[in-house]
Amino acid sequence: MIYSNREHGDCGELLTTPATIFGSLIADLHRARHSIDMEYYIFASDRTGNAIADILCRKARQGVTVRLLVDGYGSRGITRDMLRRMLSAGIVIHRHKLLRNSRNHRKMTIVDRRIAHVGGVNIADRYAVGNNLGLWHDVQLRFTGREVASLVELFDYDYMVAVGLRAVPPCARSSRMLQLLWSEAHGGRAMSELLEDVVTSSRRSITLTTPYFMPPRYVVDLLASAVARGVRVSVIVPERCDVWVLDNITRGYVAMAQKRGVEMLIVRDAFVHAKMALVDGCRTILGSANLDARSLNINRELMLSTRHKGICRAAENFLLGLRQKCSLPRRSDLQSAFPSLMTKLIETVL
Repeated sequence: MIYSNREHGDCGELLTTPATIFGSLIADLHRARHSIDMEYYIFASDRTGNAIADILCRKARQGVTVRLLVDGYGSRGITRDMLRRMLSAGIVIHRHKLLRNSRNHRKMTIVDRRIAHVGGVNIADRYAVGNNLGLWHDVQLRFTGREVASLVELFDYDYMVAVGLRAVPPCARSSRMLQLLWSEAHGGRAMSELLEDVVTSSRRSITLTTPYFMPPRYVVDLLASAVARGVRVSVIVPERCDVWVLDNITRGYVAMAQKRGVEMLIVRDAFVHAKMALVDGCRTILGSANLDARSLNINRELMLSTRHKGICRAAENFLLGLRQKCSLPRRSDLQSAFPSLMTKLIETVL
């Protein structure tokens, strides 16, 4: 679904399948004439990662300025051969330092400083073709217009941080089309404040999707308070995580939220990686932040919010498709093998 505003050159499209997400990204990379800035938590040395790396190398040799930022932990598997190949082509690569507790969890691409891709998708095979968990369901927004300038400022800030320079994070920006928020905004409380605004502003319904449902206790209280005032609150999570130890933690929170009246829905034979919310059918939030303590309080995240009818309609269709794959929790979905103290320790580390 596409929105447009010819007066200001704003245009956006919500991409909801691996084919459209990677197809659109690759097409824009091929069309780059001046610059490509990419920032990802995971950039893998698999078929998908190598295909993107080949394009970046080709564009760099054509004279396009290519900068790549990756997280030291999320992209720890990137091979020396891939790094050597990209560096020799003239690509500038920097890592968010592995020793920092915070991780650069943002996912974005900016082409020629006028086209942006933002969402929850990393550069790896499992996002494109799935894995043993099944097909991965995620979303990405491609947009052009005034809001891209804000992302350029954010990337430049992250670049300076990655190379070890002192930098002041840019202010979060908003327009009639989009509101962009990153973790450093609002004194570092941007993610938790966004979640609170999403829940407290709802009047009829909230549907949330997250691959890792491990929220701080106050978030469960917040969702329960919305239920108490008559809002239908639904949370869609996968039956299994890609990090097996998190399954037990998630089950404990699923059980806790269900007891408080939250409708918990389990997707089976697929993996939900989308970090998304639809509020009253008229506001869509998406990006990189999970419903867990790290995303809300520690990691560097990027989220966007829009009330555009076309985007909200596309989001609603995506969520309806997920609901068709869902079932209510079984007993096994509610049983955790970890005591609460161990759960808190694991959450902090992972």
